Amino acid sequence: MGVGEERRARRIHTVDDARRLARRRVPAMVFDYIDGGAESERTMRANVEALAAVEFVPRMAVTAGTPGPDLTTTVLGTPLALPVILAPVGFTRSMDPAGDVAGARAAAAAGTVFTLSTMSGHPMEEVVAAYRDRAVSADRAGAEGRGGAWFQLYALGGRRGAEQLVERAQEAGYSTLVVTVDTQIVGSRERDLRHGASIPIRLDPRTMVRFAPKVVAHPRWLFDAARDRFHFEIVHASSLGGPDQPLSADDALIQWVLSPVTWDDFEWIRRRWKGPVVAKGVLTGADARRALDSGAEAVVVSNHGGRQLDGAPATMPALVEVVDAIGDRAEVLVDGGIRRGSDVVRALALGARAVMVGRPWVYGLAAAGEPGVSRVLSVLRTGIDRTLRLMGSPSVQALDRSWVRVPDGR
Repeated sequence: MGVGEERRARRIHTVDDARRLARRRVPAMVFDYIDGGAESERTMRANVEALAAVEFVPRMAVTAGTPGPDLTTTVLGTPLALPVILAPVGFTRSMDPAGDVAGARAAAAAGTVFTLSTMSGHPMEEVVAAYRDRAVSADRAGAEGRGGAWFQLYALGGRRGAEQLVERAQEAGYSTLVVTVDTQIVGSRERDLRHGASIPIRLDPRTMVRFAPKVVAHPRWLFDAARDRFHFEIVHASSLGGPDQPLSADDALIQWVLSPVTWDDFEWIRRRWKGPVVAKGVLTGADARRALDSGAEAVVVSNHGGRQLDGAPATMPALVEVVDAIGDRAEVLVDGGIRRGSDVVRALALGARAVMVGRPWVYGLAAAGEPGVSRVLSVLRTGIDRTLRLMGSPSVQALDRSWVRVPDGR
């Protein structure tokens, strides 16, 4: 962490501030990979709009003389200091060399969960070790700080590859496996297509000449990228041969497309993982029930941040449907459109146990490295606290639908 990162992080007062700083610091093709959605980006916008449409029902004059609201909760038995989990995001090393290590350290310091993407440029052992070390130093997450590091699985290489990834993640000390079920193929992300580049960007002479006009205006990013160029071209966490034999990014992307997960695969994975398994990418009550029948202990209501099927349901109405469908059978998480602490409170009131955030933390990463991620989490924590105080709620766990009003009156 440098003085410049700390200085930039202090300029982040909202997630939108982090987004603006990220846009200035990284080249357009990297920013658009973070910021963009599929096709017309209708679903990405709908996630934000559906949250904004949820109104609060505050209770006045009920908290005088009481201590501040309690933001703590548990997810699958893991205690959280705030109900915000860092979602898996691929290729974070193209945003900042510290990438997932920075995210893991910031999450551990904040007392929450970090989820490592299969499409990471860091060895999974390095990331869980960083989480564990910061958790212990911050006196968080219990013995060895293991409880709050999760691993997200793409079945690269089919069942053979999935089995190796599962075994390696288990040995590394990840406590929970998150299986993404909404990536039958990669969505059409038109911003990326217009740039004519894929992420991660290769920093070879041909590429640098081609994209020189786009990167020359970002000297700080370019300097960091040049020092870290080898790691832009590999996917460490998805190595099928061990930490010293990473796949190329191209090979990883090809295997991702060739290995979508079915419910039969999910059941097969469930039998091989010794711990909780979460199904991420559920949007209907029927699929939520199917996930639980296949062995999931929790589901994440998600449309992949609007990056897969454009026109899919926004996450808040889907959350209501899923919660109504499965009741108390399992914990429900949600991601998509969360930009403020007040958005977190809305989601919890609609039935989510916690939220996952992807873009917000990587905006912070691209803007200011690890201090930027920590600052974004602090901003969300402050927003949750303030919203609960203004609503008259004593804790996040006290929230239910009586605290909100949604457009259809439920």
